[in-house]
Amino acid sequence: MCVDIRTVLRKQEEELRRFRRSLFSTDPADSGLAAVVPTTVLEQMRAEGKTVPHSFGPVRSVTDRHAVLTIVGDITDQAVLLERPGREGSVLTLSVAAKHKQLGTRQAVDTAEARAWVEAIVGPSWLPHVYSAGNLSTVGGTSAPRQLTTAYFYLFLGADGVPHAEPEHELGVTLSPLTGLG
Repeated sequence: MCVDIRTVLRKQEEELRRFRRSLFSTDPADSGLAAVVPTTVLEQMRAEGKTVPHSFGPVRSVTDRHAVLTIVGDITDQAVLLERPGREGSVLTLSVAAKHKQLGTRQAVDTAEARAWVEAIVGPSWLPHVYSAGNLSTVGGTSAPRQLTTAYFYLFLGADGVPHAEPEHELGVTLSPLTGLG
């Protein structure tokens, strides 16, 4: 199922542009991200061993009139994430979470809508290189049914900024190509 988020995108165009710039050095060109993470950013991340998440939203959901979505993205050095010293490149992690707009309680994310937002962020030319880790965060306890509330996505970039396949080294979660999910 494909979700049309064009109307919401038009209203959020400037905020989405700022979000992309916070993750990458420039906006997408020709529907694909044209630039890579600046070398100085990767060097700083290596030195500090951490990432700085960037947030987009909340934006209204197009599939659930009671929900708002927040998208968080960060860039991690592959050597740090995969615990493989010397490995070059970076990983973009995007998470899409939903909450009730009035109650503030977490709720399940529509997978098709999350996919549409990821495509809006990375562009259609990079979408085939995005992997879904599924919905991982949950709410609910032993007496209530558990709901998977946050969807996670990964994009692996070489040192040259070109997307590549998922690494052979396991991340501890099962990754599925995003293009096969929608």
